[in-house]
Amino acid sequence: MAVKKNPEFDNERLRLPLIFLGFFIVGSLITLSFSYKTKVEFASGGKDDQAVQDIPEQQEVIEEDKEEPVVQEVQELEVQETITEEIIETKSEDKDEKNVIDIIKIDKEPDIPAPPAEIVEYPEKEAGFPGGTAAMHKFLAENIKYPEVAMELGDAGRVFVEFVVNKDGSIEQVKILRGVSKEIDVEARRVVRKMPRWEPAQSNGEPVRARCRIPINFILQ
Repeated sequence: MAVKKNPEFDNERLRLPLIFLGFFIVGSLITLSFSYKTKVEFASGGKDDQAVQDIPEQQEVIEEDKEEPVVQEVQELEVQETITEEIIETKSEDKDEKNVIDIIKIDKEPDIPAPPAEIVEYPEKEAGFPGGTAAMHKFLAENIKYPEVAMELGDAGRVFVEFVVNKDGSIEQVKILRGVSKEIDVEARRVVRKMPRWEPAQSNGEPVRARCRIPINFILQ
C-alpha cells in the first residue's frame, strides 16, 4: 500500500522560509558580535570593588601619553638654543677682551735697544787713560791689592789684560790674555773695572768702540 502525503503537512513548502530565517539569525549574531564592547576588569589593591574600562577608551589614553614627549622635546630644544646663544655671546665677549689685551700688550711693548756699534780694531786715534800713561801707572799702584795667598806662594809677574772702551769711555768685556795665577788674575780684572772713564778712540773725527791691551806688573818687594 503506497503512502500518500498530506498536503497540509508537506514540509517542502517551509524549506525556503526556514533557510532565510537561519541566514537572518546568523547575520544578527555576527552584527551583535562586532558591536559588542569587551570590558576589562582591574583589581584595585585587593579590594572587592573593580574598575571597568572600555578598550577603546584605553587606546585614547595611550595616544594622549605619546603626545607629551613631543612637548618636552620642543622645550628641551628651546633650552638648548638659549644655552647656545649664551655660549656664543660669552665667546664673543671673550674675543673682545682678548683683542683689548692684545692691544694693551702692543702698546706696552718695550723699546728694543739698538745693537751696539762695531768694534774698530785699528782706529785712527787710540783710546787712552785720562792724564796719560803716567797717570795710569799711579792709579794702578794706588789701587792694586796684592793677594795674600800670592804673596805667601811667592807668585809675581806681568798680567796682560784686554778690554773694550766704548764711545762714552766706559770699559767692558775685561779678560785676561796672559795671567800669572788665579788670585793675581782676579785682582787684575778688578782693578781694570775700577778705572775711570777713558778717552774713547776716534775714526774720521768721531768716537768709536775700540779694544785696548795693557800690562800690569805684580812685583814682590
